[in-house]
Parts: sequence; C-alpha cells; structure tokens
Amino acid sequence: MNSTADAINTIVISEQPLLTTKLEKALANTGYNIIFEGNTLQQLLSLKWSVEPELIIAIMDTSDKQVLNKFKVINEQFPLPIVIFTHDDRDDAIEQAIEAGVSAYIVDGLREDRVQPILRTALARFKQYQTMQNQLKELKTSLADRKVIDRAKGLIMEQRQCTEDEAYRMLRSSAMNQNMRLAQLAQNILATANLLEPKKTV
Repeated sequence: MNSTADAINTIVISEQPLLTTKLEKALANTGYNIIFEGNTLQQLLSLKWSVEPELIIAIMDTSDKQVLNKFKVINEQFPLPIVIFTHDDRDDAIEQAIEAGVSAYIVDGLREDRVQPILRTALARFKQYQTMQNQLKELKTSLADRKVIDRAKGLIMEQRQCTEDEAYRMLRSSAMNQNMRLAQLAQNILATANLLEPKKTV
C-alpha cells in the first residue's frame, strides 16, 4: 500500500494532539493520504472536497450521543468507513456507534503497530456492508418490479380476456419493441389505466 495510485484519502478528527502525532507516525509513508485534520465533526458537514474522502479516523475521549449522531448525519450524506479510537467503553456508546454506521470502535487501542491492521479490517468490513446494502436494494427493486408487472398482467388479462402467459408475452413483446424495461412499461400501463378510470362520485 505504498503506491500513490492506491492512496486512501483520509480525514482525521482528533481531540488529543499527542495521539494525533502517534497516528500520523503510524500512517507516515503508507497508502493513507491525510487530506484534512480537524478537531470537531461539525467542520466536515460544511466542507467541499477537492478530492473525495475515503476514510474517517476519529480520536476522542468520550463518544456521547450528540457526537455519534453527527457521525450518522455524515454517513447518510456520504457513506464512508469510520474508525473511532476512544477511551469510552460504555455499552450504550458502542451500540450507538454501530447504529451510526461506525466500521471500527477501538477502546484504548491506538498503538502504532495496530493502526494499519485496524484500518484494513474497517475498510474490508465497510466494503462488505456496502455490497450487502446494494444487494438488498436490488432485491427490493426486483420485488417492487414484479408487483407492478403482475398488476399490469392482470389488467391486460381483464381487457383482452387472455391467459396470464399471453398477457406476459404481450408485455414482453411490447417492451422489446419500445426498447423499454418491462417494469417501466407495466408502470406506464397502470398509470394510463388510472387516468382513464372515471372519478367516483360521492
């Protein structure tokens, strides 16, 4: 991880100058490129980046709920692996950190020889989590598409007095002819049908 091509653009937020120096030594001449150093998370919410950050490292005494909520906001705006080094070993702080999307929560563990393995593990865990989230999103989209297609098939069956297979073939053929996704065509058919339905009078 020594080539600049593999450099990981890293943000460091620290309340402890001595530990910041230790972290900088641990990352010197490695593939971690520190692009920003600050002492509050609030600074991150208003910054505009010339290069995209890829990792956040935070060093803090305690991980109170307000701070972890800021991490949650940051993670919602631009999801990144987050590593926290802290002295706070409270169960509720750990739970809130996980809920905020923190990839690694390390208590009293900022030793130079441990930093890089911890960061590599956090990056791998974040990548795995993002893959799972994308798969879940695709699954939800697939299920939603299937529901729309089934409703459109039912409408065609009712109008054309045809079987389900015949309705599906009509849909598929029409989608191919129009160079359109099957679910999009189905959605268009349902939208048109809703427009043509007479309004119910009370």
